[in-house]
Amino acid sequence: MKKILLVDDKPENLYFLDTLLSSNGFAVDRASNGEQALDLARNNPPDMIIADVLMPVMDGFELCHKIKTDTLLKNAAFIFYTASYLDKGDEELALSLGVDRYLLKPQEPEVLLRVFNEVFDEHDAGKKNGVIPFPQEKDYLKHHGESLVRMLEKKIDTLNKTQLKLKEEIVVRKNTEEKLSALLLENEILLKEVYHRAKNNMQVMVGLFDLQSRKMGDQSVESVFAEMGDRIYSMSFVHDLLFRSKSLNNLSFDWFITNFSRQIISLDETDNTKINLIFEIDPVLVNIRVLVPLGLVIYEILSNTLKHAFRKRVEGQIFIKASLNDDDALLLTISDDGVGLDPDIDLLKSETLGMYIIRSVVENQLFGTVQVASDTGLTYTIFLPDLLLKD
Repeated sequence: MKKILLVDDKPENLYFLDTLLSSNGFAVDRASNGEQALDLARNNPPDMIIADVLMPVMDGFELCHKIKTDTLLKNAAFIFYTASYLDKGDEELALSLGVDRYLLKPQEPEVLLRVFNEVFDEHDAGKKNGVIPFPQEKDYLKHHGESLVRMLEKKIDTLNKTQLKLKEEIVVRKNTEEKLSALLLENEILLKEVYHRAKNNMQVMVGLFDLQSRKMGDQSVESVFAEMGDRIYSMSFVHDLLFRSKSLNNLSFDWFITNFSRQIISLDETDNTKINLIFEIDPVLVNIRVLVPLGLVIYEILSNTLKHAFRKRVEGQIFIKASLNDDDALLLTISDDGVGLDPDIDLLKSETLGMYIIRSVVENQLFGTVQVASDTGLTYTIFLPDLLLKD
């Protein structure tokens, strides 16, 4: 079995050649530089050495020079397989050292195998004897130095061109990122302006409801108009908070529900009852598609609580808690210390508009569940499995 020593400072190149040669019946040894290869060759002389040219510690030319001047190793076939460009001076130096072939990377596997076998055939036929035309060391050193300088100059030129190309790509990418950032900022400003205008339009609608209800002169009609106006007004609060938020992507639920709840309480709080809001909110980021409908649900719950929970009370407490479970689903509870419900009443089956809105939005729009319990006061428990609803 023919023994081949591979020499290259790039592991991927060694792996490629090792796999190719081993699968075709050759015994393979590997080295990452010329010095290591020389030690391996002296301990286990190879039939062929396939080496790169530019390598650390000892380059390919120096390795070839030492191999061809070593009595034990000089008859080994030697092939340069390198990405370094070949010019006349490099070729002359390689041939003078006894190199059999100078191949440029990359080559097809079948081409490499054909060349390697040709070189083995030539050595078996006695056409190569390892004689060096440069008998004097100073001639070798001169040509070796010149060749390395040429290759390094070409390498540096290639690196400079690559660096220049990278700089140009960086400039293009930076300009693109700046344009994208400007577009995102512009879109966010426009979207905030939309929310601002929506809030203003909603408040105009509330005013129109109020004027129309007064003209009707019917107490029941006025009550309906007032409730609808309050719902619209609560949604204008949501849009106002969105307008004032720092981000429109994922918003802080703590910041939102604290401000929103206080505004709702200030809207519906009676003169005779002081309401204390107590918050226990975990850090939660909520998608805007969840926040807008959830704002309507929170309004309906708080509005119902203010109307019925604290009758003939001078003070009442509302507790709002929000937390994430292990699956990042939101558990929201809104409870009070009010009068609660009669045990015979099932609020979830109530036909009131407020409860219909709560059930419909939570179940059909937010894909969650809602439960109501009455022990001491009333507790609404809302479970939302997805806080980042997609289109």
